[in-house]
Amino acid sequence: MNDILNPCQQNLIISLCNDGDVPLQLLAEKAILGKLTSNEAEVLCSLISNEFMLNGITESFEPNDYGKELEELLDAVNQNS
Repeated sequence: MNDILNPCQQNLIISLCNDGDVPLQLLAEKAILGKLTSNEAEVLCSLISNEFMLNGITESFEPNDYGKELEELLDAVNQNS
């Protein structure tokens, strides 16, 4: 997966998974290394989708710049699951 994820996307995954929860931190590392199982990819996609709904859309339900980054990240993760 690291051929698909650019450095910005890798940093975004680390940021999303960096809440002190060790399993999420390990998930970020596996995503960057391209070693996600399909179940792990599903968990990561859920995390990205939740972040999109909370912070990635405007009041008119259009994606903001951060939302567009999250959409691209979601596409990249889905391509490799």
